[in-house]
Amino acid sequence: MRIGFVVQAATVVLALVASAVPARSGDDRDAASGPPEMRELERARRLVDQSLTWLAGRVRSNGALEMTRSQQQPTVAATSLSILAFMAAGHTAEEGQDGHGARLRALIGWLLQQATVQPCTCTRVAGEHVIAKFVDPAFQTSQMHSHGYATWAVAMADGMSMGADNVEQRDRLRRILQGAVHCIELAQHVKGGWYYALEPEGNHEGSVTVTALQALRSAKEAGMSVDPGVIERARGYLRQSQVKEPDDPRHGGFRYQLNDSLTTFALTAAAVSSLNQTGEYDSGSIELGIEFMRRRDPLSRFGIEPEQWPWYGRFYATQAYWQHRDLRHFRGWYPQLLATAERETDRGVFQDALFGEVYATAMAALTLALPFGYLPSFQR
Repeated sequence: MRIGFVVQAATVVLALVASAVPARSGDDRDAASGPPEMRELERARRLVDQSLTWLAGRVRSNGALEMTRSQQQPTVAATSLSILAFMAAGHTAEEGQDGHGARLRALIGWLLQQATVQPCTCTRVAGEHVIAKFVDPAFQTSQMHSHGYATWAVAMADGMSMGADNVEQRDRLRRILQGAVHCIELAQHVKGGWYYALEPEGNHEGSVTVTALQALRSAKEAGMSVDPGVIERARGYLRQSQVKEPDDPRHGGFRYQLNDSLTTFALTAAAVSSLNQTGEYDSGSIELGIEFMRRRDPLSRFGIEPEQWPWYGRFYATQAYWQHRDLRHFRGWYPQLLATAERETDRGVFQDALFGEVYATAMAALTLALPFGYLPSFQR
């Protein structure tokens, strides 16, 4: 059964934001009130539907996604993002033949099969417990990115898509999910960040840290046991990576690594969205980050900063603007995002030279569906 009409739901969500969300200091209700035009939501709905229809057509009988030719093949990450995109658009594994339920069930089943689950003998958790790793042999560039997206997808599937009647499958999912959380916890660097492998390394960087932190927050919301110290250390890592010197032209931006000189729009958007999700809605770090993003926004200030991975940056920027206390930023961003997506797509299919069409299409659909209001991770 379909959850509902997404355009109608999105209109309600956005219309209620100005009145239902408690006003915070400095929130300009007059400027921010009112939903986007219905025609924008209808355009977004049509485009997301096209993307999901194309993705659904690439689901094989065993649940694997048929990837297109690209330099790298992030199959686990692309599958995880596709699962999230279907759910963000209002689809569930329970819906009948008129929806994407069967394909969503197949995707979730395939993803769970990619998890290696083993007993863990560490002393951080009392009693018998397991560690689970989502392994993608075809994509070794960043195992933690793939694992983080997979953990997030499974956490959302537990809450939205598995149903209460399939007890055995739900128990297996939750066992894998708890083990995946434990894998992330064990791989954290002493400074609070994460790096590319699924084991502890002598390094760390921001984009992986953001992915791991979002996975942990989603798993916690799904009822998993998550070490609060791990989350707090990750928050500290992100706060320390921000450029705080007022006379620095990078002021407010977030570094790729601690003490690194590289700051970008995408990295900053990712850090801001992650801090938002941990409850720092009104912190100084958030405000400085938003100011940096507005100065470097590649959609409103075209060409000021090259988009090395366009949909990665857009994905986190949409979250950062949507979760910010002042919705004027989101209301200015989303129409530009939609217009850009319409220019770049070929009937719902998006391109990415490095990671391929499946990854890009899933990421674009997930990003555009963000304000539809179905995925708990995106709710304000």
